[in-house]
Amino acid sequence: MREDRRERYDDGFRREALGLIKAGVGYVSLARRLAMPAYTAKQWTMLYRSGGEESFMGAQGSRRYDWETKAAAARDHVDNGLTVTEVMAKYDVASVAPLQRWCREYRAGVWLSMPA
Repeated sequence: MREDRRERYDDGFRREALGLIKAGVGYVSLARRLAMPAYTAKQWTMLYRSGGEESFMGAQGSRRYDWETKAAAARDHVDNGLTVTEVMAKYDVASVAPLQRWCREYRAGVWLSMPA
């Protein structure tokens, strides 16, 4: 039975994953080799491709994005067909989760105009 590592991924584990990603291993193989969920492996692969090693290893601190950046990123993904990875790299978005939220809000029409 495989060890369940979902609770915490330490730096050593992340470095091992990073080495495999750099070597060109796909996310399915990464998940299988490291006994981790495929969804996590896919997110990590996308994170590395969009932000590089620093982004992947978890740069400390939270980032704030202005309204224009959020709207432009969502518009590029939803309307202009850029991939999530391309949008994250273009706008220096550190995580997939906020971009996904911005796209949901954009599709729902929450951002019809700039907030006051």
